[in-house]
Amino acid sequence: MMLSMLTVNACSNQPDAPATESMQTSAPSAGNNGTAVQPDAASASQELPENLPEDFPLPEDVQIKLSHSEENEGKKTALLIFTTTQSMDTVSKLYEDYFSSRLGSESAQTIDDKNLIIQGTTKDGKQSWSIIGGSLASQEGTLELNVTWAEL
Repeated sequence: MMLSMLTVNACSNQPDAPATESMQTSAPSAGNNGTAVQPDAASASQELPENLPEDFPLPEDVQIKLSHSEENEGKKTALLIFTTTQSMDTVSKLYEDYFSSRLGSESAQTIDDKNLIIQGTTKDGKQSWSIIGGSLASQEGTLELNVTWAEL
């Protein structure tokens, strides 16, 4: 199952809450019995998600807020929420470069001075990616990014 899209606090004008409070899923992934499965405090960590591809780049000053890996029906998924103080230009370039060769022509991108959104499926059709982020209103100079990855 693919991890659901996140409502991104970083791209809104609402006050920020800690990542575990501000993270909301619009359609949680389903477990083997069809019930909703969401990361909980016991399964979330501040390490990189076990299932996230090893070549996924991170800014040097990354601060992991939430990390979760899961496997449902033989398909792996990963969720990562992190912050950085690097500029939006630097972070956007990092992820534009990373995804340019991986995602097919059907990928969608919205990149400007306040938002970074890249979503798509790899050219081989085996992975789905989404990275969404923007500036935190409560922490000037800090970006928060939400990454979801899933095997298809």
